[in-house]
Amino acid sequence: MPTRADDELEIMRLLARLAQAVDDRDADAYRDCLADEVVCLVSDTSPNEVWRAMPREAYARQAVESVSRFDWTHHRLCNFVIGIDGERAHGKVDVVAQMQAPPANDGGASPTLTVGGRYDLEFSKVATEWRITKRHMRTRYTIGDAAALARARGQRHT
Repeated sequence: MPTRADDELEIMRLLARLAQAVDDRDADAYRDCLADEVVCLVSDTSPNEVWRAMPREAYARQAVESVSRFDWTHHRLCNFVIGIDGERAHGKVDVVAQMQAPPANDGGASPTLTVGGRYDLEFSKVATEWRITKRHMRTRYTIGDAAALARARGQRHT
């Protein structure tokens, strides 16, 4: 019978697989880390947070597409705080993501950005494996050219 430590280690490995999947642009591997539906924050710019459930295929595709305009990304996870309650779990995990945006139209150097934040997560045990059921990252800092980040994401920077 798995112990609490076994469950925590499995969740940590699950999150490591998720980080590697997004860096590798592997939507199938990313999807395999998720429950059938993932609850996510629609927008955190509003004072009233709105959450919605997305099918895991759509969530995985959106996550991989959100980084696909970057030349590369590298996610590092640390400070895992995981609480287990039977077949459910919750956690907070710090993340530092480094990204290289494509060069600007003027042919300048490719800007490298660093974004740090904290994931708020919920998990459910599906059969014998843990899966992510709720996920959101709260950005704590950005180091680098925010305009380049917005360009790489296809957004306007204001």
